[in-house]
Amino acid sequence: MMNMINKVGLLAVLLCLSLPYPAMAQEVRVSAGIFLGIINKDGKGPYQLILKEAAKRANISISEEVYPLKRAVRMFARKKFLAIYGMTDAVIEEIGDDKIITSYPLGVYKLFIFTGKRETPVSSYEQLKGKSIGGVSGYEAYYQELVNNNIRIDYLANEENQIKKLEAGRIDAIIGFMPDWIPFLNKLSYDPGFPIHLGYDYMTVWNTPEGKSFVDKISPVLRDMNSDGTLKKILGGRYMNFEYKATKKYEWVPNRQE
Repeated sequence: MMNMINKVGLLAVLLCLSLPYPAMAQEVRVSAGIFLGIINKDGKGPYQLILKEAAKRANISISEEVYPLKRAVRMFARKKFLAIYGMTDAVIEEIGDDKIITSYPLGVYKLFIFTGKRETPVSSYEQLKGKSIGGVSGYEAYYQELVNNNIRIDYLANEENQIKKLEAGRIDAIIGFMPDWIPFLNKLSYDPGFPIHLGYDYMTVWNTPEGKSFVDKISPVLRDMNSDGTLKKILGGRYMNFEYKATKKYEWVPNRQE
C-alpha cells in the first residue's frame, strides 16, 4: 500500500513538472519625460496608454517613473532605466547613437513656430530675425535648425510658461510640437507647410541584449496596433498617419520572416 502511495505521489510530481508554465513577463523600467498632452504625471497620457496596451499584448511588465524632460533624459543616460519615451535626438547628444536602439513608433511629430491667432504665421526663418522665440528646456536638440539660423531662443520650464509669456507679449512666438498643440489652435497661428523638424516618437532603448529583447517584442505589437487602428483610437485627434521605414542604423527593422 505504501509503495502504491509513493508511486502515485511520484507520478503527481512528474506530471506537475511536465505541465507548461506561463512565461515570466519581461520587466522593463521606463523613464517618462512629460510631453504636452501625451505623457502626463498621472500615467494616463496617450503614449503611456499605448505602451501599457502593447506591453500587455507582448507579455512585458512596465515600471515607469515620470520626470521633467531634462531629468528624464539624464536618468536614462545614467542607466537608471532601460527605455525612455521619445527624446531620441536629446539622448544621442548625451551618449551617441551607437549605444541606443529604437522601437516601432508610437506616433510621429512635427515641430512648428506658433504665433498669436491674430499674427501672421511664420513661413520662413527670415521672419524670425530679431525676434524672441520661446522654447522648452530639454528640447534643445530639436531646435538645431533655429540655432543654425541665428534665431534667439528663450528657454522656459514648460509649455504652460510658453503660452503665458506669448499672451503677455514677452515673447514673439513659440516653438511647439504637433500634434501636441492641437488643443491650443484656437489661440495660435502656424504655417503647416513650414515644419522646422519632423520625426518619429519611438521608445528609445539601451543597445544591450535586454534592450534588443524588449524592442524585438514590443515593435511588432506596436506595428499591429497601428494597423488595427488602436494607435488612432488612443491618440484621437492627435493621431497623424504615417508609414514607418527604418533609415537610421539604430531604428528597428522588421524580421523578414514575420
